[in-house]
Amino acid sequence: MYVLHDSKLSGNAWKVRILLTQLGLPFRRVTYVLPEGKTRLPEYLAKNPVGKVPVLELPSGEALFESNAMLFHLAENTPYLPDGLDRARVLQWMFFDQSEALKALSGARFWIGVAKQPEKKEREIPEWHAAGHKALGILDGHLAARDFLAADRYTIADLANFPYVSMAHMGNFEMPRFPNVLAWIERVKAQPGFVPLVQDEPSKTEAA
Repeated sequence: MYVLHDSKLSGNAWKVRILLTQLGLPFRRVTYVLPEGKTRLPEYLAKNPVGKVPVLELPSGEALFESNAMLFHLAENTPYLPDGLDRARVLQWMFFDQSEALKALSGARFWIGVAKQPEKKEREIPEWHAAGHKALGILDGHLAARDFLAADRYTIADLANFPYVSMAHMGNFEMPRFPNVLAWIERVKAQPGFVPLVQDEPSKTEAA
């Protein structure tokens, strides 16, 4: 069985949990309260030297960190990861998530929408808004002529980008400016096996 080490509000863990569910793979969650610092303990750092969530333990006992690497591994030999040039285009948009979108969207979402302490990031927030709106504009333009990001179907390219784009409104990003992105968010949510960010499933979740 897979073991997903996550936190309740982690968008990066969310994408992995969605794919595990969509693939019908049994898994157990170990959910951390991050301020407690347990992801900095030696036994956790042995799984992920970066000390962050998520970590995915494989049935073999091996562990992966970095959420998009987990998506790539899980999607191998499934419809969520095509072959040939389409495969490269999936990777292209997964890299875009990490290089262009994630830091800005997640940073603003956390400090404005989760921690509710925007005053602590007064300098960074305008920079995040500028970078995030640029990334959202790129996505919106790309989605003007297609339903999904790559291969003319739902793939892990969509799943990689979905969590923090779908929560961007929490960071005060101006989402009505990006109607194609908003329509795409709804298409991703409509995929079979989609699960929400917050699930109350005591049988699958351990407090850690």
